[in-house]
Amino acid sequence: MLPEYSISLAHESQNYYSQAVIRIHEKGMSIPIHKDNVTYEGREYALSNIDHQISCVLHLQESEDGGELIIHNRRWKRDDERLRNIDFGYSLELAKDISTWRESSINTGDLVIINPAYYHQVTRVTGDTPRITLGMFLGLYEQDYKIVAWA
Repeated sequence: MLPEYSISLAHESQNYYSQAVIRIHEKGMSIPIHKDNVTYEGREYALSNIDHQISCVLHLQESEDGGELIIHNRRWKRDDERLRNIDFGYSLELAKDISTWRESSINTGDLVIINPAYYHQVTRVTGDTPRITLGMFLGLYEQDYKIVAWA
């Protein structure tokens, strides 16, 4: 794919990031509309200097109801911060009048790769079986020919 690029775990000085995160969403849980943009959210970290970022989520277990991924056809803009929730995510007002893609056919074992600069969310899990995923980000430093992973 990119044979001239090195691949490593992201780090700050001698401190390495986690390789992945496991998320267990029990009945009643959801993930509000949000974006994952390390170039804005993590400006105090060296990692924020990446040129490109993708999100990778491996689905380990699906709930029989709910827990669907919704991707909104809108990239983050600085002006969106006025609609930011204090705890996490953004107001649903941000997503009104824009097209969305709702993925309800994700199965256990599927790997979902998205551009995390686009707003996305996960609907409320309504089934008794928890939704379990393993997630990580990949970042690309073009000038250094480097790919880094973190969670």
